[in-house]
Amino acid sequence: MKVKIVERYPAPSETLRAYVVEKTDGLQRYFDRIISIDCVLAVEKERQIADFHAHLTNRKVITAHEDSSDMYASIDKAVDRLKRQLLKYKDQLNERSTGLLDVVADADEEHDQREIVRMNTYLRKPMSPEEAALQLDARGHEFLVFIDSGSDNVGIIYHRRDGNYGLIEPRR
Repeated sequence: MKVKIVERYPAPSETLRAYVVEKTDGLQRYFDRIISIDCVLAVEKERQIADFHAHLTNRKVITAHEDSSDMYASIDKAVDRLKRQLLKYKDQLNERSTGLLDVVADADEEHDQREIVRMNTYLRKPMSPEEAALQLDARGHEFLVFIDSGSDNVGIIYHRRDGNYGLIEPRR
């Protein structure tokens, strides 16, 4: 986990930086999918402001903004607020996943355990779409997955209802 600290006051302090790093390292215990934390420490007249942004997986950002007359107290309050928000988000994720597991279990009971009944292998030799169309006709399948010799991408060729061929080429 990366910790980025920005100090917006005249005299930067290494002890404050170390304190922020020490406090934010403990957040990994509450939620293990934290990518980075941005911390802005600022002073405005009598207010000592600590502003935290925790970047999580799936582009989720959790913020905490606290101010008081003491910078250490502001940092403590902001980190406590982040802990509460991380725990709440983690509980929400757990509730969603258990709900999904219940739905999946019900679906499995209804469908009597779906299984993979057949597995096909395809030619690994790169070929042009025209060669793939010939292979498709020779095999008698509805579609064929192949590697395009011109672009080295995977392609899918299939029979259309109008009698022609359809070609699916993914973009990167």
